[in-house]
Amino acid sequence: MFGPNLYKPLSFGRIIGGISKTLNFANQVIPIYEQAKPLIGNARKVMSIMKEFSHTNIDLSDAKKIKNTVKSTINNSSNPVFFQ
Repeated sequence: MFGPNLYKPLSFGRIIGGISKTLNFANQVIPIYEQAKPLIGNARKVMSIMKEFSHTNIDLSDAKKIKNTVKSTINNSSNPVFFQ
């Protein structure tokens, strides 16, 4: 790549050829970047959510108490229950 071509004098054709190669490369890379950008952002969000789940320390007995409270609230309400 950098062999004998490095020492050739610059010409208009070589400059245009270099610009053309650069633009072709950019035209291939930019769509890939645009498609991968949301995946990277979502991966960051998932990691932050996973960290939050690891910080919560709910005891199993506490979870059962919460479940029983929700059930009693649903059973004591006068509203119709569609799903159980």
